[in-house]
Amino acid sequence: MAIGYRHDEAKAEQTVRDLEALHVRAAAFRADLADDEAPRNLVAGVLSRFGRLDVLVHAASPWIPKPVAAVTLADWEAVFRVGPRAAFFLATAAAGALRRTEGSILLISDVAATKAWPHHVPHAAAKAAINALVVNLAVALGPEIRVNGLAPGVVLPPEDLSADAIERLVAKTPLRRKVAVEDLVSMAVAIARNRSMTGQIVAVDAGRSCV
Repeated sequence: MAIGYRHDEAKAEQTVRDLEALHVRAAAFRADLADDEAPRNLVAGVLSRFGRLDVLVHAASPWIPKPVAAVTLADWEAVFRVGPRAAFFLATAAAGALRRTEGSILLISDVAATKAWPHHVPHAAAKAAINALVVNLAVALGPEIRVNGLAPGVVLPPEDLSADAIERLVAKTPLRRKVAVEDLVSMAVAIARNRSMTGQIVAVDAGRSCV
């Protein structure tokens, strides 16, 4: 398993050690996806180390909460460069390797793609773009490569989100609870393994997208 990270090398290396303890071959790769060449270089590094690619997962998404009047051009560029733009160029860079393994791509979306989030407009727009990438890449890269999306609910909230704010978000969901990491991971694995599924965005959000 290849772990991409931007700056927190310690956490990335700890993740590698945790995987190796489970007898999974793993390595960490530093990549700032805001850089133009980062997607291509990241894929090249992974292929040089492992020789193949079976599943590509893109989850990177800057979190910049601001009211509309305070949003800057730099905010838009930061969110879109790391989000949908990087997802697109990672997919195209990995397409050759994924065709050889008949692999799949999983892009992480969000309920914000289809709901009004007035204090997170760039984030919401970027996630809507991720959803558009899912359906378009599914058609463009098929039949060898499957492309799907996963829209999680409250799993690992941003560190700057207060406990009260988290409780309010959870209280709005029909199941009245956060999404267990195990539930999210099990769905990601199921999507990656399902050879009859492409172009779909699956919500694992305790029902948050229903309300």
